[in-house]
Amino acid sequence: MWRVTLHQMKGEPMNDRNTSMFPFLEGSEKDFPLSKISSLEALGSTSSLKKLLFEEAGAINWPTVFHEILNKSRDLLDIDIRDIMVAAWTKYSLLAKYADRGKYPPDQTFLVPLSEHTVKSEHKPYLEITVGDRPAGRIDFNVTISLTLKGFVVKIQDGKIRGINTGECKGKGTVKCEDILLLEKETSSFQLPGSIDLGEGISVE
Repeated sequence: MWRVTLHQMKGEPMNDRNTSMFPFLEGSEKDFPLSKISSLEALGSTSSLKKLLFEEAGAINWPTVFHEILNKSRDLLDIDIRDIMVAAWTKYSLLAKYADRGKYPPDQTFLVPLSEHTVKSEHKPYLEITVGDRPAGRIDFNVTISLTLKGFVVKIQDGKIRGINTGECKGKGTVKCEDILLLEKETSSFQLPGSIDLGEGISVE
C-alpha cells in the first residue's frame, strides 16, 4: 500500500480553506500545463523516486502514483492568507510601537488602519511518498505568495494583534520544483470576510 501526503515545511497538514488562497483561484485553471507535467516527471527527484519504487515494490503502477502526485500538487497554493498577513505585520514598524505597554496600556484596545501595502511569503511544502509505513521518497517545492492589501485595520491589545477588519486583497502565487516554474497564477481583487478573530492574539515585535 502506498500513499502520497502533502506537508508544509514543518510537516504539518495544510490549513483549512476558510481564508486560504485556494478558493480565489477556483475561477482559473490550476492544473500544470502539459509541458510542465513532462518537466516535473523528468526531474531528478521524481526520476529517483520512480526508480526506488520499482526497486522496493515492482508491482506499483507508476502512472497511477504520478497521477496522485499531480492531484496533491494542486493544493500547493492552499496557504492561509491570515498566516501570511500576520507574520508580516508582527514585524511591521508601524505596529511595533504598540508593544510598549507604558504608552499603550494593556486594558485598552487600539484600532490601527493600514495604508495599501504588499506582503510576501515563501513556503517550502513537500510531497512525501510512503510504501506501507516506510517513507520511499519526497518531492520538494518552493511556493511564493504576494498579497496587495487595501483598507485593512488591525485591532491591538496588550501588545498583541487580536483581530483584523479586512478590506480588498489581490494575490499572486508561484509554484516551483527544483528550477522548473510549474505554475504562476494571479487573482483579481477580492473582498475578504468582514473580520477575522485571532483569539489570544499574536505579539508584535
